[in-house]
Amino acid sequence: MSASRRSPTRGILVLAFGIVLAAMLAMHSLVPTASGLALVVETLLPWTWVLIALLLLIALFRLSLLSIAGVLVPAVVWASMFWPYLRPASAPEDPDFTLATQNVGAKLPQPSATALSIVEEDPDVVAVQEIASLSGQIIQEQMESHFSHGHVMDSLGVWSKWPMTQPEEVDIGVQWPRALVTTISTDSGDVRVYVVHIPSVRPGMESSRNMALRKLGETVREDPAERVIVAGDLNTAASDRNFAAVSEGLEDSRQAVGGGFGFTWPGIFPVTRLDHVLSRGLEPVGDEVLGRGTSDHRAILASYDF
Repeated sequence: MSASRRSPTRGILVLAFGIVLAAMLAMHSLVPTASGLALVVETLLPWTWVLIALLLLIALFRLSLLSIAGVLVPAVVWASMFWPYLRPASAPEDPDFTLATQNVGAKLPQPSATALSIVEEDPDVVAVQEIASLSGQIIQEQMESHFSHGHVMDSLGVWSKWPMTQPEEVDIGVQWPRALVTTISTDSGDVRVYVVHIPSVRPGMESSRNMALRKLGETVREDPAERVIVAGDLNTAASDRNFAAVSEGLEDSRQAVGGGFGFTWPGIFPVTRLDHVLSRGLEPVGDEVLGRGTSDHRAILASYDF
């Protein structure tokens, strides 16, 4: 008798927690931004599957309709939010255009290993952020020995197999260059490439990052180019409400092709994706997270068809 009395109670608790979790997932944009609460919650939204799994384990101890509903409700909401990432991805076959991007870190140990790990993938274009000090110089030399064309602006670098225009600084509201744009003349037509390193963010200190995302998004949307790629360290997760400021009108390579969340940071055990490749006028056909080399960010290799 006591067991049968405990079962409905356990089911009610699971259901109540499941409803709260589902509501948080569906209405995360209402989470207050004070003290960086929204930043933390939205960055970790993909990991809420762990809470759903714990709910499932609890529900299995005392099976009931209420406990099953308590698991299904948040599971359905979570899946509806993230299903594009969960689709199995196939390897692209002979794409028209490939671009690799990585934040290599200002004080990178063994920079040659990191540079070569990108070069070995044989991308058509490479975008690098946080080139600095001796390690940055070594990476620059490695890239220049493998690519016919390249430019460095402050801590940003872009190299290409095809000719490119002289990069122009993009104003994102930061005192030093953190975004550049160049036009790359490929065999299939021009591609406007933005290389970006959005300011870092900490809970409660997000204004500089958010302003930079807005200004970058406005610039890209006003760009008349038919084919546009934005690549780099955006310092924001796709689940962050501020990501839309730059991604509006663009297609996220990982969301387009699936294959998982593609986390890139921190490099040793990634828990979020701060690095992105966004595009307009191109068809994403591949998105692969590469090794980190010795950086604290993993590299991304995005593939496109014209």
